[in-house]
Amino acid sequence: MIDSGFQDVLGQAKKMLNESPFHPLRGLQVEPLGDRVLLLGEVESFFLKQLAQETVRTATRGIEMVNNVAVCESP
Repeated sequence: MIDSGFQDVLGQAKKMLNESPFHPLRGLQVEPLGDRVLLLGEVESFFLKQLAQETVRTATRGIEMVNNVAVCESP
């Protein structure tokens, strides 16, 4: 069971992504992975992947994060 503090952190991370001025970040997912946070989805550049990671890192306050965002560059 996930404690309420961890749920609050997940909610804050999701909110920050959903309110990002960078629209591709709004489609990413944040999920619990044991005592870590899992970042999932696809973006078109490594810049956006890094931006998503740093956005979630701000919300997670030191909780370990696994960044599984795939970079799928447009042709």
